[in-house]
Order: sequence, then C-alpha cells, then structure tokens
Amino acid sequence: MNLDVAGWAIGTERLWLVPGRGKVLVAVSVKNTRVSYGRTQFLVEPLAGRGARWVDAESTRDVEE
Repeated sequence: MNLDVAGWAIGTERLWLVPGRGKVLVAVSVKNTRVSYGRTQFLVEPLAGRGARWVDAESTRDVEE
C-alpha cells in the first residue's frame, strides 16, 4: 500500500490490534497517513480517551458491523 492507495483511510474509523496485549482491539479514527521505510502507516486517535500514535496499516482492520 502507498499513500495514493492509503488516502482513502483518512477520516475513517478502524479497529487497531494493540501489539503485545493479546487480542485487544481498539476503535480508532485515522487522522493521517504516511510511508516510513516502505511501510504504510496511519496516525490514529482512540474514539474514547486521549493520545495519538503512528501504527502500521496492516495492524488495523475494518470495523465489523
């Protein structure tokens, strides 16, 4: 995935699999995208709570209905 492909994600809500915490999924909003060392990353903020973090796009998934 590159920035042209990842641009659709900005403003969407996704589930982020928290690394090292078992199978914890956090609902997040994607605020921005970038490519770092050839890997697509999303800047995400939790829907409830505070903070922001760059995460690999592959560690997120669509919100299941």
